[in-house]
Amino acid sequence: MAADSDTESEVFEITDFTTASDWERFVSRVEEVLNEWKLIGNSEKTRLSEKSEFTSGTWEENFKEINFADFKFEITYHFLKQEHVKSNKKEEPEEDAVPLAVQNLLSENNDFPPRAHCLVRWYGVQEFVVISPGSNCEAIISESKCNLLLSSISIALSNSGCQVPVFVQIQHKWRRMYAGECLGPGLRTDFEMVHLRKVPSQYNHLSGLLDVFKSKISCTISPVPPVSIAIRFTYILQDWQQYSWPQQPPGKLHSTIKWLLLVGTIIDKY
Repeated sequence: MAADSDTESEVFEITDFTTASDWERFVSRVEEVLNEWKLIGNSEKTRLSEKSEFTSGTWEENFKEINFADFKFEITYHFLKQEHVKSNKKEEPEEDAVPLAVQNLLSENNDFPPRAHCLVRWYGVQEFVVISPGSNCEAIISESKCNLLLSSISIALSNSGCQVPVFVQIQHKWRRMYAGECLGPGLRTDFEMVHLRKVPSQYNHLSGLLDVFKSKISCTISPVPPVSIAIRFTYILQDWQQYSWPQQPPGKLHSTIKWLLLVGTIIDKY
């Protein structure tokens, strides 16, 4: 009996090192959402968009709320809805295939869509995820918080194998400033932005912007391959009917301009 009482009186302390921190729970939750939306690996259901499909197609969204401790975030999946073409041939996805987002960056099919999310207009991506502070939550302004969020996204992408680019909205929303990342087999693409109060004089013309582009690429091929450039001009017409025109605009153009004046802007705010 004495031996039994001695055994019962012994207390073993067990330290559970598997208890997840707030940061680990946040990363895990991001992975769960990516899995729920089936954004794992190089998606077979999505094909490279065709000419003008960004304009004629339908954009859809999936939305969820996630928490980092007591701070709420909104995670939204934006994607171009596509008609799937059925094929009798079964094509196995290539393990080293370039992510669709990188193919979008290199494609000229959908430059300057007139109506789309700002990230679509800037990068030409046809599917992407945005993580932004929830309503009534303060903006992510400090550099340390931005880096923590980006490192969390990087780990979630690496663990899940997701090849869809993920962006984090930083600074105040009205600035439309994002930082993002896209991972693929053997490559990583970082999306970065810089806001300048005043544009340097050397970048106020096309040749200056071309110099920036070439310096960022750091091409080792000599001579440097030619660069193709596309540009979009935006004109604002204010009460154009009160002024005399040298000649009457064509009927189709006339009705289009009138419709724009009645309806208003065709650019969404994000």
